[in-house]
Amino acid sequence: MVLFPKPRHRAQQQRRTPSDTMIILLVLLSMSHTGLTAIAGYEEAEKNLLTKLGLKRRPVVDENLKIPPATMELYKSMLEQNNVTPHFPLPGSHTTSANTARAYYNKRSAPTNAKSKKYRLEFDIDSLPEQDQIKAAEVRFTMKYDEVLRNEETIYIVIHDIIQPGKKGLSKPILRIIDSKSINMSIVSKTESFDVTPFIERLAKNNFKDNHGMLVQCVTESGSHTHLLNVFDFLSPDNTLLLVYTDDGTISDKSTLEQISRRSKRSTSEVARQEKRAKKKKICQRYSMYVDFKDIGFSDWIQAPPGYDAFYCHGECTFPLANHINASNHAVMQTLINSHNPATVSRACCVPTKLSTQTLLYVDDDGKLVVKNYPDMTVEECGCR
Repeated sequence: MVLFPKPRHRAQQQRRTPSDTMIILLVLLSMSHTGLTAIAGYEEAEKNLLTKLGLKRRPVVDENLKIPPATMELYKSMLEQNNVTPHFPLPGSHTTSANTARAYYNKRSAPTNAKSKKYRLEFDIDSLPEQDQIKAAEVRFTMKYDEVLRNEETIYIVIHDIIQPGKKGLSKPILRIIDSKSINMSIVSKTESFDVTPFIERLAKNNFKDNHGMLVQCVTESGSHTHLLNVFDFLSPDNTLLLVYTDDGTISDKSTLEQISRRSKRSTSEVARQEKRAKKKKICQRYSMYVDFKDIGFSDWIQAPPGYDAFYCHGECTFPLANHINASNHAVMQTLINSHNPATVSRACCVPTKLSTQTLLYVDDDGKLVVKNYPDMTVEECGCR
């Protein structure tokens, strides 16, 4: 029977080695294929993995969950960029340190007045994980395609933070402009994005207690017949989305664009020759290991992808160690000593020497959709250590 360690407190969890997540995935996969999924050990391994992924408990997913197009587009864009950088491109910001994006729906129904030029947005955001640092936030609107209104008119959209709501007949609301944009109605895009980072930063300072929403204002020329409902699609909650970008500190500073780009420039023909030689000698090399989230019981809360190739390392580290198997100086010395006297020391081990991120789209333990780049999920290179 496989024995698992008891859950460690937060300080201990943060000292886990980079390959901890890979090890837990291997354990879960092996147990799911050997009929041991019902034993307590599997539950403990699952709990450890959820903790590693930053979740307090197993998420419970609403059967009627819909994934907004904007969220799926963000997920797909990050899949394409994963080979270049593990960071999210942030709106209105030059920093590239966010690795998590949380999506929130607009809770308000569509304006009842078809000629309304103001509309209040409300998003159910009341907390963020303690370790997450806010990097940026944006509101994405789905645009309407009205052929009649495709003219040369330019409208102005202003986004206000509602600092304090007004009281009817007594006081006006206290507002602060956080972003604005001019839109030419003849060339409207599919979506429009507004940077609302100051709104989220203000809420976070007071533990999200003063969330009164935001006010969208449509400013037009005198005599214009263009109104908010002509511009934005407010009929469905998922057509207006708040995306909050955070950094949980799990991606190392070493994962810079320059280093990752340098890694991606390795000659494919050189890699092919190395793998061919490795297979002949059965020396340390990388093998395919597909992680199917359905097999390990995660397909209900991980919405995408259905699985991914995590790879694993296996093979011998025999004397003399070839240059292409990426051995450390210590491994070279250990193998040399082993070749002279095997009883003195064992051979060096074949282990992952480079790991990369994997993008997941999932439902967190608060029922919110999250797009996140998890580090150390895929083996890129193996070597002797």
